[in-house]
Amino acid sequence: MPAISLNRFYPRHVPIGTWRTAEAILKLGIPSILAAAVLLVPGFGEAAKFTASDYQRALWMTTRFYGAQRSGAGPNWLLMDHQYPKSFMKDSDGSRDLTGGWFDCGDNALFGQTFFYSTYMLAKAYDLFPTGFPDQYHGFDYSDYKSAGNWDVDGGKPDGIPDLLQELKYATDWIIKATPDAKSFYSQLGSFDYDHKVWATSGFKSATLNVSDGGEKDGIRPIVKNPADGPMPALAAATLALMSKHYRKYSESYADSCLAHAKLAFEYSTSNKSGTVGSAAYSAWTPRPMAQYMIGASELWRVTADAKYKTAWESGKSGLTNYGHGFTLGWNNPDDWVWFNAAYLEDALQSKFQELFPDKYKAAGTGEGGLSTTGDGWGFLRYPANQAFVCAAAEQQKGVTSYEDFIYNQVDFILGGNNAKQSFVVGFCAGCTKSPQYPHHRNVYLYDGNDMTKIPPIPTRNKQFGYLVGFTKGSSGSFNESVGNYEQTEGGIDYNAGLVATLGYIVSKLAPVDTSKFGSTAVKTRLVGQSGMSVRREVAGWRIELPRGVEFSDVSITDGAGRRVWSMASPTHSVVWTGFSKPGIYVILARSKERNFEAKLACP
Repeated sequence: MPAISLNRFYPRHVPIGTWRTAEAILKLGIPSILAAAVLLVPGFGEAAKFTASDYQRALWMTTRFYGAQRSGAGPNWLLMDHQYPKSFMKDSDGSRDLTGGWFDCGDNALFGQTFFYSTYMLAKAYDLFPTGFPDQYHGFDYSDYKSAGNWDVDGGKPDGIPDLLQELKYATDWIIKATPDAKSFYSQLGSFDYDHKVWATSGFKSATLNVSDGGEKDGIRPIVKNPADGPMPALAAATLALMSKHYRKYSESYADSCLAHAKLAFEYSTSNKSGTVGSAAYSAWTPRPMAQYMIGASELWRVTADAKYKTAWESGKSGLTNYGHGFTLGWNNPDDWVWFNAAYLEDALQSKFQELFPDKYKAAGTGEGGLSTTGDGWGFLRYPANQAFVCAAAEQQKGVTSYEDFIYNQVDFILGGNNAKQSFVVGFCAGCTKSPQYPHHRNVYLYDGNDMTKIPPIPTRNKQFGYLVGFTKGSSGSFNESVGNYEQTEGGIDYNAGLVATLGYIVSKLAPVDTSKFGSTAVKTRLVGQSGMSVRREVAGWRIELPRGVEFSDVSITDGAGRRVWSMASPTHSVVWTGFSKPGIYVILARSKERNFEAKLACP
């Protein structure tokens, strides 16, 4: 009799000891059909709607989605084979380079309201569930997929850094640019009104259209600088504080930079505590700006133990009055994390966390398949995903399991475990009848014709998109799919954030990652000569440093055949070469105003 996969019958509510007993039965040679029956008898729990590998695949897909939102040089993996692979390379303020960051949704602007919230949600997810986030691909440049010609999960190769942190780093790179000092802060790239005029890829628009049509051919698109706003820089500070904690394993210098800019962002926030700033896209802003301020203070307190951040936390409490219990976690209402983070400061607010948030979310799980009914109708599915994340955080912090059914019900509905067997994630379909084929997203189709009635199917290379479409409140069978029906078929960086976080929690329970492998590299190197220049291997790449006080004017690297493989003009004493991929002999030549430096690397 053929063997039956354990994953297919993995019961999500079975005590681990019971599961191991059932697994042992199969190993003892008892016929597999009998073993399957043992797994499903009363007392062994309900069979999961999805296998552990299904949840892992969904996590891979929804995480890599963020690489499809990259603005600037990227690479944005959706566009890597397109005629115009880069987008908005003119984003700047004078000499201040502002290229990069993430597009907000299916359009091509960056809005700080969702951007800084989403980065914090993802950083928080990694902070809470580090064993839930694997390393499956080269998240800096996607060179593994491109080399293999395979954009599915098996086309990726590990590179020593968790994929979520690599995706997040592209965002924190931009946050560092956006926080140059305590009095300067950038919160938006692009215009809602301009960006919506033409249906085409971001690369095509930026290369061929004028600013007023969503491009940058005739200038620099609108940028918002120094908004009278505290919430956005406070969440920027919180994200950078967590990144400084978790990226230190891979680059101490980058971690130091994150922490330094976290402090600058928080100082800016302190000077704008009560500010509330909207935009054409996000006109309704946060009801309690002190919530974000306290989140920033709590994360900086955890990382620095500096008493001034605890004082800042205390100063924000008066701004938490009139809390609306009808709200749910979202980009303009992240209050849940104030009560959750209170535990870090041993604040009495923590005693109310479960009552105010996860308990209320669980009680609202009265919809189809236990789906929560709490949340706005527009882009509705982001809210059950967010609520599941909060419940997962409660289970981790409080050591309880009372929210497990609710957590799985939200994720399972989204992945297709519903009456219509409708998946709401583009590219994911495990046992479902259908998945979204025409999401409202300008880049995924690689189409530049500006006619929504002629949009072609998603190219094969982009099919595993991982984009959570928002849907609306209603039965699973009421999904009305078309590119133009953006209320149901559009998603965004804040839509995916809660789902990625909750999937990370699930994977940490079903298939935990061995994090001890992170930070290692198979490449062994030998420094032949350096002449005063420091060269060392980091997971992110080669760190090339000159003595303190000496700055590069330029750096170039040639291979054994004398061909230039990398170069950079950089007025700083330290750069990272991230392009290394092949063994060989490399010569590094660095120039400064004072002298030249040379090093030879032998990389087997």
